[in-house]
Amino acid sequence: MTTPHPATPSDWRDALQQTLESFDETGGHRVLSQVFDELGVEDALSQVVLPYLHDVGERWSAGSIGVAQEHCASNVLRSRLSLLMGATERTEGPLAVLACMPGERHEFGLMATAVVLSRLGWRIAYLGASTPTAELVHACRSLQPVAVVVTAQRATAFAAHAPALRRLAASTTVHLAARGATDEMATLCGATLLEGDPVWAARGLHEALGRSEPDASESTAV
Repeated sequence: MTTPHPATPSDWRDALQQTLESFDETGGHRVLSQVFDELGVEDALSQVVLPYLHDVGERWSAGSIGVAQEHCASNVLRSRLSLLMGATERTEGPLAVLACMPGERHEFGLMATAVVLSRLGWRIAYLGASTPTAELVHACRSLQPVAVVVTAQRATAFAAHAPALRRLAASTTVHLAARGATDEMATLCGATLLEGDPVWAARGLHEALGRSEPDASESTAV
């Protein structure tokens, strides 16, 4: 008898909780394969993966799960998002540089934005967690991207580096995203606010710059 797939995003999140937080990495990967097949990459990220990661963080903060459980879940999901990021590597298309602000290590949302932008036809230079602003500026001088996306969970992370971001914004379009991004911070940094979850933020950036939709023949899951 075939076991039915979960029917709703909440069911999928429960399935991830049951597998990953029981250290069942194989089962977790199986659930992820199913959810990407059933919902497609963007909806799977927006409705299942990212909300689940938020829930994991909340349960860890509350002491409901241990560090080992949180690490197991995070490592499996990081490896899956890394595969998705590499699934549509491009040699043509607009270039975006993506980085977390210094001290910011919550990069799953940034990884999701990278996945979606790549699927929309962008080339991605992914700098990752806690990127020093000097290194970000150096990378942008070398690469001359169409857009820069920087994320932070704390508004103070943007405010502390506002002068560097303003200088960067003089030569390219800088976009602030994640929980710490506000209209006030965007104005302070000479940047544009990317609203919504990471999937919608990527779509908003793509739409704002007038890019075409991806080829329908592209793979939709990993």
